[in-house]
Amino acid sequence: MKKLLTPLLLLTALVFQANYVNAQHNTVANVSTEVVEKLDLNSATVEQLQALPGIGASKAYAIVQYRENVGPFLEVEQLTEVKGIGVTILGKIAPLVTVR
Repeated sequence: MKKLLTPLLLLTALVFQANYVNAQHNTVANVSTEVVEKLDLNSATVEQLQALPGIGASKAYAIVQYRENVGPFLEVEQLTEVKGIGVTILGKIAPLVTVR
């Protein structure tokens, strides 16, 4: 009986471990396929814009001022016309923003 019990316990442990690993893999797969909505440059607030990488309070305010003075953004690349935003910052935030 003792000789049969040890392999049975080992098999049970392996089954539980396999289910645990599979559950973790499914959780990671679900997170990685989650769709994140892009921030609309034409309606975003200063606070929302500050959440973007490389955008502090002054740049966020400059984006809103540009939008109010020039009109709505027609394309994301137009951000480079805002003082303090160059191609480096544009490259960081372009995948996170859109214009509608």
